[in-house]
Amino acid sequence: MKKFLLLLLLAAAAWGFYEGAQESGTIQPAGRPAAEASSGRSGGVTEIFRTIVRGASDLPFGELLDRAEETPAAPAAPSSAAPSENPQIAASPEPGLTEVFHFKDAVESRIDRSRFVPSSEIPPLLKNAIVAAEDRRFYDHGAIDIVSVGRAAVANSMAGTTVEGGSTLAQQTVKNLFLSDERTFSRKLRELVLAVQLEKYYTKDQILELYLNTIYFGHGTYGIRDACRTYFNKEPKDLTIAQCAMIAGLPQAPSAYDPIDHPAEAKKRMSIVLMLMAKEGYITPQEAASAAMEAILE
Repeated sequence: MKKFLLLLLLAAAAWGFYEGAQESGTIQPAGRPAAEASSGRSGGVTEIFRTIVRGASDLPFGELLDRAEETPAAPAAPSSAAPSENPQIAASPEPGLTEVFHFKDAVESRIDRSRFVPSSEIPPLLKNAIVAAEDRRFYDHGAIDIVSVGRAAVANSMAGTTVEGGSTLAQQTVKNLFLSDERTFSRKLRELVLAVQLEKYYTKDQILELYLNTIYFGHGTYGIRDACRTYFNKEPKDLTIAQCAMIAGLPQAPSAYDPIDHPAEAKKRMSIVLMLMAKEGYITPQEAASAAMEAILE
């Protein structure tokens, strides 16, 4: 039975990779200059950003920026569990075959779009910040990112513990919508199958919309609207670059990076996300350095 499940897992991974490869040439991230996002430029961006930040202020996180190049996903502290009830998602049993074969109906029955911030009102910079922080190859792969899975496997093996994850935004979204937090092979298999379905029925922008409206952002808040009101007393469309980066840094460890309870850690995490945004070409190094010096809570 385990061998059969493993074969299904590998098949799902291959399918997800293939589906993403078919569309990777047709979808471009919002506001991302293709020429600036090349890997050859990323090292230079990092150096420029680090130099500007160190030269312009005495912020105590230059060393953290160095480490972020190697392990940008390493949390400063373990995340506390989110509250049990997500007001954005209707409670229901975990998905079975009916949900898999009628996937879109299952998704729409689980969410309340009247509570959503529509994609058109979510600033491109926030979407880009999430991609840079959580799944930088989001526009280049399907439901499963084989490259990230392999990199995480190597990193975790060398560390002897889980220090890096390989989940895509699609995987995180279906986990939010359908699955529990249990760490079992069968749950992971369901997650992969559902992520493939998500990539099949929804565009990349729609996946980002679902993710941002259902993810836990700490301090008892689910969804981007509640998070923006809680932390900044404003709507998502009014966020600054620094605030976009701070929000995008929260899903990795919402309690550890909560800017109200842990402002220093939140500031460090925000600076890492700004650096990652600059490396991906979403913002300039100068914009990143300027935003890094902003007060995150007004």
